[in-house]
Amino acid sequence: MAYARSITTAWDTARPAQRVLFCAFVAVLAVVLGVFYVAMPLREAIARAKSDVERNRMVLDIARARVNESAGLARDSPAVHAGEPAGAIERVLSSHGLPFVPSGSKSADAGQLTIVIARARFDALVRALEALARDEGIRVVEATLTALVDPGFVRAELSLRR
Repeated sequence: MAYARSITTAWDTARPAQRVLFCAFVAVLAVVLGVFYVAMPLREAIARAKSDVERNRMVLDIARARVNESAGLARDSPAVHAGEPAGAIERVLSSHGLPFVPSGSKSADAGQLTIVIARARFDALVRALEALARDEGIRVVEATLTALVDPGFVRAELSLRR
């Protein structure tokens, strides 16, 4: 309390030129502190953003390499299975507990089959599609997945082809 009185007493006894000088000093101090508190977090945010960009570029490069590798493997894999894929699709999906119905839509390709799975666990669907691709050479050409109210369950409309 005594300190506040001494400041007000000093202000009251100061000449106008001293008051202007004191106000200028306080203003410069306020600007310096403001720059310090604004510039430091900005500098840190810029450094974090740069490291995020570098990390994202590395992840993107890895993803592109894996996509190219997968595409190369798909081109190089021989077509061991021939004929209609319906039997193989039915066998693999039923072994994973995924009942399906063939869709009424006609495809331009005779080897392509469109099916609808009304309710399936997403992870079971992924495993079944992986088994179809690995064991039977049947791949997804087009897919529409719709999330259901129950967590982890989807409705799947799939176009499959050997």
